[in-house]
Amino acid sequence: MGWRVPWPSLPPPDLGPVVTTDQNPTSSESSSTAGRIHRWTVGVATVAVLVALAGLFLGTRPLATPTQDCGTPFTFLLRGRLDEFHDPAQPPPGATSAEVEANNSEPCQQRAADRARPAAIVMVGATTVGAGAALVDLGVRGTRWYRARPPRP
Repeated sequence: MGWRVPWPSLPPPDLGPVVTTDQNPTSSESSSTAGRIHRWTVGVATVAVLVALAGLFLGTRPLATPTQDCGTPFTFLLRGRLDEFHDPAQPPPGATSAEVEANNSEPCQQRAADRARPAAIVMVGATTVGAGAALVDLGVRGTRWYRARPPRP
């Protein structure tokens, strides 16, 4: 079965020369450049989201000292938990004096800060880069829309 036209086809009318009144014609060069910019910004934003998720993962990995369960670095620092110090001469049950000295020399707060600071920097930096890429993409799309709109009468 083919396509059937219910009425006889007429040849198109002769309209004469085509005159455009568009003062900002969109060239294929500008649209290909905009398409390239769109692809790059989407790629950069996607990578930025993945890097921000990696920073979030680093900041939520639990850590512990031999004598204290610290939890995650972000929760330890945001809740304001305190370090537990013990006397190396009388270590708590299940810990040796060397473990107590290691805990006292590098307590949970210092360990949490050492892990949370880089994770937060990665998260904030990646989020900023992703937001910048999104703004560039929106700017390119807005410029294309503004140039392609019909002229005012």
